[in-house]
Amino acid sequence: MFTLIFISLLAVVSSIPLNSENVISSIRDADYILPGTVIPSFYDVSLILDPRNNETFSGNVSITLQPLVATNEIVLQANQMRLQKIQLFANANQTLDIFSRYTLATDDTHFLKVYSNGELNVNQSYILRIEYTAELSTDMFGVYLSSYNDQSGNRVNLIASQLQPTYSRRVFPCFDEPRYKAEFRTTIYAPPQFTVVRTNMPERTDLSKPQILGYNKYEFQDTPLMSTYLIAYIVSNFDYITNIGNMTFSKPLRIYARPGYRNSSEFALEFGEKNMVAFERYIELPYDLPKMDKVAIPDFSAGAMENWGLVLYREVALLVRDGVTTTSALQNVGRIICHENMHMWFGNEVSPLNWTYTWLNEGFANFFENYGTEMVRPHWRMMDQYVLLIQGVLQDDAVLSVNPMTHPVYTPSQIMGTFNAVAYQKSGSVIRMLQHFLTPEIFRRGLVLYIRNNVRQAVSPSNLYESLQQVVNETNTSLPDSVANIMERWTTQGGFPVLMVRKQAPTANSLSISQQRFLTDTSLSSSNEWHVPINWVLSTNPNFSDTSPQAWVRPSSPALAVDIPGLSNASWFIINKQQTGYYRVNYEDENWAALADVLARSHNVIHHLNRAQILDDVFNLARNGRTHYRHALEVSRYLINETDYIPWGAVNAAFSYLDIVLSSTPVYELFQRHILRLSEPLFDQLGFEPKQNEEFVTPYQRNIILNFNCRFGNERCLNKSREILMQFRENPSQRIHPDLKTTIYCSALREGDADTFNFLWEQFRASQESSEQTILLNSLGCTSNDTLRSFYMNQVISPNSEVREQDRHTILVSVINSSPAGMEAALDFVIENFAAIKPRVSGLSGTRNILTAFARRLTSRNHAAKIETFISRYQSIFSAAEEAGVRSINENIAASIIWSSNNYNAVNGWLRNQYGNSANMITSSLLILVSIFIAFYNH
Repeated sequence: MFTLIFISLLAVVSSIPLNSENVISSIRDADYILPGTVIPSFYDVSLILDPRNNETFSGNVSITLQPLVATNEIVLQANQMRLQKIQLFANANQTLDIFSRYTLATDDTHFLKVYSNGELNVNQSYILRIEYTAELSTDMFGVYLSSYNDQSGNRVNLIASQLQPTYSRRVFPCFDEPRYKAEFRTTIYAPPQFTVVRTNMPERTDLSKPQILGYNKYEFQDTPLMSTYLIAYIVSNFDYITNIGNMTFSKPLRIYARPGYRNSSEFALEFGEKNMVAFERYIELPYDLPKMDKVAIPDFSAGAMENWGLVLYREVALLVRDGVTTTSALQNVGRIICHENMHMWFGNEVSPLNWTYTWLNEGFANFFENYGTEMVRPHWRMMDQYVLLIQGVLQDDAVLSVNPMTHPVYTPSQIMGTFNAVAYQKSGSVIRMLQHFLTPEIFRRGLVLYIRNNVRQAVSPSNLYESLQQVVNETNTSLPDSVANIMERWTTQGGFPVLMVRKQAPTANSLSISQQRFLTDTSLSSSNEWHVPINWVLSTNPNFSDTSPQAWVRPSSPALAVDIPGLSNASWFIINKQQTGYYRVNYEDENWAALADVLARSHNVIHHLNRAQILDDVFNLARNGRTHYRHALEVSRYLINETDYIPWGAVNAAFSYLDIVLSSTPVYELFQRHILRLSEPLFDQLGFEPKQNEEFVTPYQRNIILNFNCRFGNERCLNKSREILMQFRENPSQRIHPDLKTTIYCSALREGDADTFNFLWEQFRASQESSEQTILLNSLGCTSNDTLRSFYMNQVISPNSEVREQDRHTILVSVINSSPAGMEAALDFVIENFAAIKPRVSGLSGTRNILTAFARRLTSRNHAAKIETFISRYQSIFSAAEEAGVRSINENIAASIIWSSNNYNAVNGWLRNQYGNSANMITSSLLILVSIFIAFYNH
């Protein structure tokens, strides 16, 4: 980065030698914010975009400005460009150039300061004109080259863009913060052989710009008021399909993809139309732009980007091909389309004042990607699956160092780091809780008002709360405090609470409920408290349907005593119906035992989402010592009768953690036997053959069951996997069902066979299908062959890597998740090569995904020592997101070290009591001593 900026600055000095300066300063975070003394209202941008040029592009911009105070200084942003000419005019006199000089910062404020000869007047508008040459990006941010091989094997280039969050300044000098909305007029000059040239708006008919020899000119209509980060460009030779002629959605919708992929675009067209219609009905505000394009890009840093009118996607996030796309990938396509569609309102119509409030965009898009998909595909059970997403983010949010939803950010690195699980999954989970404690209709009406009141504006959370509060007041909805006060703690504090629930007395009709912040590492503490909505179900009336709150646990208050008629007659009770509240619940021993008992006898009495909640809560509470592991393991016994996917999805993470911490202990074989016993009925029922008309989520459940059985040595599972793979290798036309590929490939690769690895690697090299490549990349990391594993990891940093930059982090994540040996190898590789890895896994999720994978699997003192080495080597180059990832790793390792000393004996004792055989043991006491010694030695 520094080198590019330095080169740019040298070029700037040579381009405009008169009165130009370069400024290097020591600045505070708040100094990254534009002063706001001058604001833009209109940009006229012209770009020469040529995919044949792999280094630069040329442009010019005219910005109409209004001073808000009398000043002679205009402050905006520019980065990685050579400024060749600057002019400044009063709008009323465009013949008199009043430009004096400029400065361009060498720090990462990227401030471009333009000075006038005299004072700019408040009641006058001005036009700033800048001609420049900019760098084509090499990291998929800004304007950059992508490419693909055509059907003849020839490389074909195209130009694409990604400007969120701070990369518009790489494309044209601008006021690159969300609050500075303006109208944009765009002209693109492109070589004649690139015939598909698109931006946010359709082409205009009243042409005014000059021609440039050797280029075709495309002039586009003016946009509505919008933020700079939502601008987008495509110069390509893509094909498209369209809804024109058969329109469900009222505006023209086109799906663009590389030639030969028209059929793969059909799902996106059909689903996208229906979803937009559903959202227009829900929000009660029509999509306002005259068209919408969705484009599948071979190289794209994010999953997708909601640019208004021109939404860009990775190919795997938009295209669906029969026989190739997995059920999971199909769902992901629908979910991401839905996510980007909702951004047309939450983000595009109404934007955050700044990236401190990223959750106002991404939290709502995350919630509605599930809620909105369920509107169109109810049989996908997206809102049931959302509970699994909540349980996943509870893991990430259970560290003291986690940032809150509203998280002040200033520098580009800090801003990039805010696009994390908190902004997306946690915020979506809190929004889901908000929907339930307000009730779905009041929530919807509040959002309708919020969007309507703030169209084309930039807002803070207070604007949201005001609209919701207005509907609460109109409907006389009872809340313990204002919406703003309730939400304030959820959004400005990190983490979440665990409720401690106990009966006042064995025969009492009241519960005592208190709260405390839940932290994985119990050696840490926090005084954070929240307004917590609660409801309950008794065994005497197991009705889980009404999820509105029946009481609230308030912050800074003593334990809540809540009277519940009939409680003394109930054999069990449950708090938090359908896990709509974003918190965990802990009970006394008697209620945990009663829940284990009813699940064993008649699990369907309890709602499937609450079965999932019980499993996730009890294993995590046991993991950090808040309840005894016997409760978790006793609850798990009922799974032998569980046929629903959601509870199995919930317990999968808990079993995976135990798999890690027990893998090097003497009790590991008994743990494996426990899982094989619980999963045996479903293994027999589901098998390897997908059935006609089976439930949409069944493939996910099958994969959990097959993965456990093949990993833990079920010979029937292993033999069937070998048989299917052998048939495919002997006859590649006999394709493996997409949903089974990862399990079958991993099962074979764990045996260390080089021929299998090489065969699958060649499959990857030969494939042009992004979905197929994703499956193979996730599978190849399963190899147990040290040489091949090393070869595979080196594809991340090799200058001749055949893996696209956007996908390279997948290599390391797949190795980390493959096995304990794979994790160790990946950790050593990252420690040795992080400086080379960092620039080669570019994107919003590259190094962060690698560090998150480590955070969930590193457990020992040896790991802690290695992470200290990692920090000492690379701290100087960590981004804000990477620093947060390392802090999370350290907290989780500390918790796992405590786990071994506090919980191993309990798990060991329970498993031996269930499955132990004294005939083949020396003595149980001796084995326990050996187990303790080995566990201590390993940690």
